[in-house]
Amino acid sequence: MADTTSTQTNQLAVTVEQPSSFTRHLSITVDKERVERIRRAVAQQVTRNVRLPGFRKGHVPQSLMDKQFGPAIQQETVDRVIQETYPQALEQESIRPIAQGAVKDVHYHEGGELHYQVEVEVQPVYDLARTSGFIVPAQNAEVGDAEVDALLERLRNERAEQVLVEDRTPTLGDEVQVRITPVAEAAEGDDAPEAEEFKFVLGEGQAIPAIEDAIQTLAPGEENEFDITFPEDYGDPAQAGTTQRLRIGVVELKERRYPELNDEFVQGLGDDNVQTLAALRERVLDDLQADARQRADQAYREAILTEVADANGVEPPESMVQSYLEWMMGGMLGQQAKGAKRSAEQEERFSQFRQMLRPQAEAAVRRMLVIETLADREGLRATQDDVDTRVEQLAEQHGQSPSDVWLQLEKAGQLQQIELGITEDKVIEWLRSHNTAG
Repeated sequence: MADTTSTQTNQLAVTVEQPSSFTRHLSITVDKERVERIRRAVAQQVTRNVRLPGFRKGHVPQSLMDKQFGPAIQQETVDRVIQETYPQALEQESIRPIAQGAVKDVHYHEGGELHYQVEVEVQPVYDLARTSGFIVPAQNAEVGDAEVDALLERLRNERAEQVLVEDRTPTLGDEVQVRITPVAEAAEGDDAPEAEEFKFVLGEGQAIPAIEDAIQTLAPGEENEFDITFPEDYGDPAQAGTTQRLRIGVVELKERRYPELNDEFVQGLGDDNVQTLAALRERVLDDLQADARQRADQAYREAILTEVADANGVEPPESMVQSYLEWMMGGMLGQQAKGAKRSAEQEERFSQFRQMLRPQAEAAVRRMLVIETLADREGLRATQDDVDTRVEQLAEQHGQSPSDVWLQLEKAGQLQQIELGITEDKVIEWLRSHNTAG
């Protein structure tokens, strides 16, 4: 059952219902004398500015004003009463909203009081009765030779060269330039089908398997005719499932040649601090282990915060979820020119993308609410000394003075992020001390 409180001060009666920990339902009644005073002020302002034929500005009879502008005066009166009294109601009830409230059910008749309701969300308060006794599965942070070998192989692939080959037929992984011509008798008066050239890597799915099989029978400079059957699910419905005779010729063939993985290769990477293959393997291993530890730590953070949120029924306010969604989609929004309208198709994709991201946004907000609650309850918020220490660490890492780094962070608006990060670290360490990593 929702909690309800009522107060009345300065001609403003407010009843507050609390349907949930983060929702407040305000019923606000404004005394008729206050409403009438605002109405007179609105009417006087309109009268001073109205010009009607046969009357001097500001001297239009009240009866004519009421007839001509009564509805507009009444609407402006309602708007001003709400604008004036809603902030007062929030202050009177010590309510600090996290989003603009939704006004509804406005009732007003000239000469009487005005009544309206507001649904508003506030920073939720959670008890978090259970914060210990959880067993969070440990994430594997081990890195072995296989992972190191895979990364070194990627480095080789990135530096492979394409070399022209003329004395063999293509194989998977080769880059080919081919000429394809449909073989068909042209009807009288029609032009013969034109040849088209394509360049792609065999085995990457850029051509249908039947065409790739045919290409692998031809050396550079050779051509032949083939009956090619297109798959039933081919992108062009007119060709799907059909068999066509095509003349295919290989114009050019290139193979990828990979550098040998040795000290010379390492020296070509341009890092003066890493000059041998052994040193590179050690550097790669260190980097991979650091990444693995970071992923494991992030997985633990998300897992323990989720456990606490689930155990204590933490549910996020809709306004916070929407705000987080807007932040998540900031990059996508930024790709459009300011003021540009989306097409109906773009709007549909945009809506689908929002819906797809919503579970992530809800989970992230729930975790943030746990952090905020524990930070306040356990006194774990970052202090100024904590922030100063973190700035000094960053300054040392980048070889700059703390004052310069501080100014850079302040200018970029990142000091608050550092403070929030320190607070989160403290909360996570507190949770580690009260729970077990399995």
